[in-house]
Amino acid sequence: MKIHGEWVISLVRDVLVRSTAGSFNEAGTMACFKEIQKKAPAGTPWAGLTNAAHWEMSSANALQAFPQMREWAFKHGCVCLAVVVPSRIRMEIHQRQTGNLPEDLVHYFAAMEEACAWLTAKGFPFSPDDYPHNEFIARTQLTE
Repeated sequence: MKIHGEWVISLVRDVLVRSTAGSFNEAGTMACFKEIQKKAPAGTPWAGLTNAAHWEMSSANALQAFPQMREWAFKHGCVCLAVVVPSRIRMEIHQRQTGNLPEDLVHYFAAMEEACAWLTAKGFPFSPDDYPHNEFIARTQLTE
């Protein structure tokens, strides 16, 4: 099956940063997950930061894979996950379809600055200047 969706993943200190763009199918979601598994720190607590500002939704099957992905992350050292989704409707769909986890574990934000402040308060200092995917975000800018 052809992969749909684009992503880039980087580890910045103890924060695993993932940026996504486009529409994801199940193959794209699973390929992204495999890369997360390879890049996640082993043997130390870490946080996740997902910038889904240019995410254009996912198929139902792709969204159903998220709970399994999050379960893996929390079993393998992830302490918390900040998700940036500026669109209110996409945020609600993402949250509803991927499992409503407690806000101290998975928290949604409309802006990167808010997500960074939350991660910092959780013990994972991170600022917008630390964000490594500006070129990806510029290249995948949604056109209205």
